[in-house]
Amino acid sequence: MDKIQKFIEMFEVPPAIAPYVDLFAEPREIDLILAMDGRTMDPAQVGERLGMAEDPARIFLERSYRRHFVHREVDGKKVGYIFDHREVGDRPVRYIPARFYDRLDELSMYGNWDQIPEEIRKEVADWWLKDYAEKIAPVVENIKKDPQAYQQIKQKDFLLLEQALEQVDRAEVHAVVNCDCRSSTQGCSRMIEACIRLDDGARYTLDRGLGRKLTKDECKSVVIQTDRDGLMHIGTLDDGDRGLFGFCNCCTCCCFPVRASGLLDSDRVYPRVHYTAQREEESCTHCGICIKRCQYQAFFHDGEHVTLKGKKRKKVVFDPSRCYGCGLCRTACPKGCITMIPLAES
Repeated sequence: MDKIQKFIEMFEVPPAIAPYVDLFAEPREIDLILAMDGRTMDPAQVGERLGMAEDPARIFLERSYRRHFVHREVDGKKVGYIFDHREVGDRPVRYIPARFYDRLDELSMYGNWDQIPEEIRKEVADWWLKDYAEKIAPVVENIKKDPQAYQQIKQKDFLLLEQALEQVDRAEVHAVVNCDCRSSTQGCSRMIEACIRLDDGARYTLDRGLGRKLTKDECKSVVIQTDRDGLMHIGTLDDGDRGLFGFCNCCTCCCFPVRASGLLDSDRVYPRVHYTAQREEESCTHCGICIKRCQYQAFFHDGEHVTLKGKKRKKVVFDPSRCYGCGLCRTACPKGCITMIPLAES
């Protein structure tokens, strides 16, 4: 079998992007995947198969880790980051071959994704979304059975801006990373560098060579900027004693958790909805800013008009059944006439 074809099969490269292997894999990365042949190896074993000394092999494997061609393993357990990690210490690190699904993160966010033809990017992004949905489907089914039980899954809840900022406040380590969903899908012109990683999530992200480290104040500024740009904050409301990971800032046109809810029949369950907007009719000037902000068309024009201070305006109607409680309408309302009410109180 041709070497490239064997790599395509072993790395599980989808057919659409197979002709563009040279854009996402270097020759020695191809050789690495072939040499590992699906097995977990230490640097000495990899060096022996690639004709390298152990130290250069370790350096090469760490670079391959940051380019998402391999994962790390310690004591038979896959680990995210090892430097100053409280659990790993000096124990030997082995490496697990990754697959193309894993490589897509770095490729789309920071690689030469734009060099791949647009129609191929779209086909691969659609494949990625379906693969993502299949991956999380069992956990989503558990959430449907018991929405309050802890599930090991990220981007589980719609967060209000103040809830997102409170998580930033609690964290000790902060980072921002390009949104893989928006980078790969390119469905809108909203902010790309928008996903927030905190504490273990930040350490993992930075260790993989992605994103950039922020101060707490810089992180808050990024979150506020994403809100102004019309991005919804989606993370996990309560991780208990499991620690923070971070949250994403999402749109309905690009982001996988939002779009996967349709594929998984998990509307309002994953990601979970906790609030609904409530408008004070007397204060509303029907300016229409909420219509532009709401990605679920909960605010809309119904064709009627209102007259305020002698001026005729299109009437803004609110349908609470369409509201997902993201709070984007509230943070932009110039009159402050929108509040967010917990669903239990609505």
